[in-house]
Amino acid sequence: MERIGQKIKELREEHQLSVDELASNLGIAKSVVWGYESAKKQVSVSHLQLIADYFKVTVDYILERNQPTDQLDLIQLNDLNSVNLVVDDHPLSKEEIADVTSYLQVKRRLKEEGMLQEKQAAK
Repeated sequence: MERIGQKIKELREEHQLSVDELASNLGIAKSVVWGYESAKKQVSVSHLQLIADYFKVTVDYILERNQPTDQLDLIQLNDLNSVNLVVDDHPLSKEEIADVTSYLQVKRRLKEEGMLQEKQAAK
């Protein structure tokens, strides 16, 4: 509960709002906002959704829940039917995916080599 209040306070401060301003914008009492931020009150589900919508974040963000992610290896991608990669509202072809993958590999190598050269030059 304390972390939720801290997250609400962080969001409020990031948006440069006072407790009064946030409470007024949400249509709730400032004592409620203060209670949430100080962990004196448990945030209601309806207020949690209201706060998330106001700050344009997810409830999971406020609750600090990490969304599970799937790792997608573009090099090992065999079945394009299972994934729809899109750029500018156009699906990527196998050739475009190969081009992007090659570009990223080269860019990473150049970056690594540049870092090595910078370390050697510093010696």
